[in-house]
Amino acid sequence: MAGSAMAQPRSRLDLLIRNGTVCDPASKMKRLADVGISGGKITAIADRLPADGGVEIVEARGLYVTPGLIDLHTHCYHGATALGVEAGPIAARSGVTTWVDAGSFGCTQADGFRKFIVAPSPVRIFGYVYLYPDNRNPDMDPVKYVRSFVKQTGQTVTANRDILIGIKLQVGSNMNGRYSYDFLKIARELCDSYKIPLLAHISFAPPETDQVMELMQAGDVVTHCYNRHTLGILDESGKVRMSVRKARERGVLFDVGHGLGSFNFEAARKALADGFLADTISTDIYNLNVKGPVFDMPTTMSKMMYLGMSFDDVLQRTTAAPARIVNRVEGMGTLAVGAPADVALLAIEDGEFPLTDSQRNTVTAKQRVVSRLTICKGKRVSQG
Repeated sequence: MAGSAMAQPRSRLDLLIRNGTVCDPASKMKRLADVGISGGKITAIADRLPADGGVEIVEARGLYVTPGLIDLHTHCYHGATALGVEAGPIAARSGVTTWVDAGSFGCTQADGFRKFIVAPSPVRIFGYVYLYPDNRNPDMDPVKYVRSFVKQTGQTVTANRDILIGIKLQVGSNMNGRYSYDFLKIARELCDSYKIPLLAHISFAPPETDQVMELMQAGDVVTHCYNRHTLGILDESGKVRMSVRKARERGVLFDVGHGLGSFNFEAARKALADGFLADTISTDIYNLNVKGPVFDMPTTMSKMMYLGMSFDDVLQRTTAAPARIVNRVEGMGTLAVGAPADVALLAIEDGEFPLTDSQRNTVTAKQRVVSRLTICKGKRVSQG
């Protein structure tokens, strides 16, 4: 068949997505086509695929058929702080088939993360382990306490590499007080020793941005890159700091991580005007922002499009780019034949849509991204 790609021999289809615009940044594909799914895999992409008897057909006319979205910064672990959200129901309405919990738990809770969060989920869930368990003894020196968990934390990530990506640390005076820079240096040592990446939240100085960037290395991720806080990527003139550009040149990655307080339209606009596009777009979704201003991934994507990014650029940063960071499932983040059947059906709606940043600044967008269907591992994800 002309204009087709199929696994040979083609197996009987479980699900057929018809008449959509297949949009796959990883393979640079953007065309009208049918997508066939069988056994949890993409088995065929063609101009027209025949429907076998009993196959479930999904009509996607007017929709974009994309790889399942990947949210690099979420909080879906249910721990003592009770900030986590349940991934499945939100995934069903948002197109996010892969969730990465950004440090909601420490090394002592990794088994619970696997058993109670990852295993029963209808979508894929991975995680960054926080640098230390959140039960510091007030009578113990904080630096000594954190150092006492270096070996256990490093070994926990190493022993659970199928679901754990690296280490998370909140860097900022509001998060770890005057010990924040000390903790960052410990995190650097741990990551170097165990050869694992670091995810660094940035918020309020001290430490200073240049100090943080100096300790970040290739493969590490800086999240909340479009915040308006004193520990940010912009200097006093609104330009991207040289230390940030040099970090990017070394291979450090920068993530949006919207959150309750960490995404600002003005800061993002200035960074984009200075040519600094985030490497990945994520929500930092948890129970204090799921009803606003974050809501979900399509809303965050809509905000970046409002700021001038194209749908293709936004899709790249919510599929192929975060897939390279997660790097745990072969074929994740693409719709290539043989890849996992993680699929989102998205629409771009025209109209007037209010969008609000973390400081409650509201704009009116002319377009928004919405999700119509989420498929993970070849199956529809249900909200129920």
